[in-house]
Amino acid sequence: PNPAEFFHIRNVSSKKVAVQIDYVEIAAPTFDQWPPESHTRIFLGGQGKANEDKYARKVLMQFMRRAWRRPATGAEIDQKLTLLARLRPQCEDLQEALVEVLATVLASPKFLYLVRDGEADHEGIPDYELASRLSFFIWSSQPDAKLLRLAKQGRLRNPKVLERQAKRMLVDPKAKRLAKHFTRQWLGLELLDFLRVDTGAHGRFDPLLMEAMKEEPVAFLAEVLRGNRPVTDFLQSDYAMVNDRLASHYKLPELTGDHLRPVKLKPSDRRGGLLTQAGLLAMNSDGKDSHPLKRGIWLLENILNDPPPPPPPAVPEIDLADPEILKLTLKQRMEQHRDDPACYSCHAKIDPWGIAFENFDAVGKWRDSIDKEPVDATSKLFNKHELRGMAGLKEYLLANRQDQFARAMTHKLAAYALGRPLTFGDRAQVDGITAKLREQGDGLQDLIILIVKSDLFQLK
Repeated sequence: PNPAEFFHIRNVSSKKVAVQIDYVEIAAPTFDQWPPESHTRIFLGGQGKANEDKYARKVLMQFMRRAWRRPATGAEIDQKLTLLARLRPQCEDLQEALVEVLATVLASPKFLYLVRDGEADHEGIPDYELASRLSFFIWSSQPDAKLLRLAKQGRLRNPKVLERQAKRMLVDPKAKRLAKHFTRQWLGLELLDFLRVDTGAHGRFDPLLMEAMKEEPVAFLAEVLRGNRPVTDFLQSDYAMVNDRLASHYKLPELTGDHLRPVKLKPSDRRGGLLTQAGLLAMNSDGKDSHPLKRGIWLLENILNDPPPPPPPAVPEIDLADPEILKLTLKQRMEQHRDDPACYSCHAKIDPWGIAFENFDAVGKWRDSIDKEPVDATSKLFNKHELRGMAGLKEYLLANRQDQFARAMTHKLAAYALGRPLTFGDRAQVDGITAKLREQGDGLQDLIILIVKSDLFQLK
């Protein structure tokens, strides 16, 4: 069995309880009909020895249309029928031979990839390709019957029809996949999969807390998407998505249950938005200590889409064996490192952003002191603007970098929608979408619809 088929029993309460399990009884899946619907959707009724060719053609036409997200051509179907004729004598019945042929349909690049018809030009992509691009963007899955029907009718490209379909898809439960997959790619959440928390420094680390850390950014984006909230909520919000483990970790009022839900925050809670989420803070640490350099680079790359240049070759690392250096605070060590002319140009751009996170330790907990010394999370940006900790960082981003963040958000989401990196030639389109987004109030659903209706999305 695969891991998803195992039966998991766990205590979802944050309170310690002693439970002894006497026995577990599991009933096997039952079906309302036999063969089950999953079978009859592929192998249609009406099979007979006298009309095997006709039946096989009908099955292949329907299956290939769904698998390849467009009608198969006569030549493509004939090719599969030729293969079927070669396999049929080796099989006990037609269905066994058809299974082998259908497997080749699923092994085709036409199923495995979004195949572009022809070279890039200034013409719109065909309607069937548009249906696939839309469904994989919002649902991470095949277009449904309604999208394929509109594509067949040539109506999907109509702006009103396209917007109506995008809105329909966004309220479908399958849109949760957009929140999951985009959030992981945008924020680099795979780093959490490799994090090893130093238990000597932080004690035993609850695996259910780690699970909640992974889920929080996804749940937060899903909440912003569900309510068409402004994308600036990612910078700062008056709510957080937490469960009992995270509420305890953040020192919020006690909650019951492991499901994440929106909780109203007070200014004194020091949370809100993405920047103070424990999982994002933890994955940008080394598991023992905070890591201002990692956190600064992450913010520049993922939040502002302004990655720093790579470091020059042969730059010396900080010598932690030097007892004089060990006497310095982390901030003082970074300042000393920045005094090296070879290091200054990069670190002057990175360090101030990362130092603003210093009130949060390696697992995202708030702290006022490090080794009994007060935390100094103040820093000056290259433009001489002073950031006074996380509160100052958020204030600065909201007051001075909203346009940059909105553009970065458009860039990241458009790249995800297209399944490719954006190029210099896409900049004008990204700027146009960003301007419309700002005019409309920055809603995340609005951004998705603006991308879907843009030439960037619809042209080859």
